[in-house]
Amino acid sequence: MRFRRRVSCFIAFALTLCLAMAPAGVAAQNRLDSSSEVWLSGVPPFVRQQTFQESDSDYMDLFKPDAPWSKSAQTVSVFMINGALVMHQSDEELKAVFSDLKRRNIALAIEMGLLSGKDSAGQQVCGVGVEGFAAPDNAKVVANRIQRAGGVLAYVAMDEPLWYAHHFSGKNACGWTMEDVARDIAPRVAALREKFSAVQIGDIEPVGTAQPPDWVEEISQWTQVYRKVVGEPLSFFHADVAWNGPWQQQLPAVKSRIIAAGLKFGIIYDGGGAKEESDAVWTREAEQRFRMVESNPSMIPDHAIIQSWARWPKKMLPEDQPGTLTNLVLKYSNAR
Repeated sequence: MRFRRRVSCFIAFALTLCLAMAPAGVAAQNRLDSSSEVWLSGVPPFVRQQTFQESDSDYMDLFKPDAPWSKSAQTVSVFMINGALVMHQSDEELKAVFSDLKRRNIALAIEMGLLSGKDSAGQQVCGVGVEGFAAPDNAKVVANRIQRAGGVLAYVAMDEPLWYAHHFSGKNACGWTMEDVARDIAPRVAALREKFSAVQIGDIEPVGTAQPPDWVEEISQWTQVYRKVVGEPLSFFHADVAWNGPWQQQLPAVKSRIIAAGLKFGIIYDGGGAKEESDAVWTREAEQRFRMVESNPSMIPDHAIIQSWARWPKKMLPEDQPGTLTNLVLKYSNAR
């Protein structure tokens, strides 16, 4: 089952960090497309090298002043990084990333696992090697490094805590109640707020899964449990769509409940699934998906997340070349 077994979960010392970076909400009002905030996230150099054995990467070129994505950069409100970028790029490189995002008025976000899998006595009881889990101090370590490099963290997107701590039944599964999940997350939320008091924290969960049959209701219940246990509401919810599942039934139902709960609603648009993948095929699949979803005006999300954690597309730039991730951003903007 494909949910978000992200390549971004590779970082030093076997910490299972899954992170992402996105731009701040205040930037959205200045964007070309005011109906949706566009989030952009690609595969950073370390992950591409470790996972796909490919050393060629133009990811860091995005943050040069003359990088060829001026039009799409005006469309992007949020840029998502991941833990590999924070933990493996040099101080100088991180400073360049954060400085350029500020110059472009693009807010910073990070996607990460906020689950520890430890009990009240600090003993590891589950979650080792499971997506969404990380070392208990990972949030503090990452936040400190971002702050030292001059970054201002606007968003944190949690990596599917409900699915992986509540439903996942594989090796080292926790099988926790929703209350247990929220209690495990709460200390990491507090650690993040020590460095970035205004950070907005949201959740990513799969949408389009046939099991459990009451998954939509569980997501709705989870937003209430999180608010009660953590002491604050989620700021947003992002749907990681299982495109080969019953997403056409679930996505509208989830959106209506998320909006009713007062949260922002986002959809991750990605490619993947074809037998013969390539940059052209991957981006064409992603384009077909956002056109299909948003052909219904009622389904236009608050956040449109253009994201890849796969090998494709191999290039971020230039924006005028079909098959690159920034070109896909332009296609989304033009379609909207």
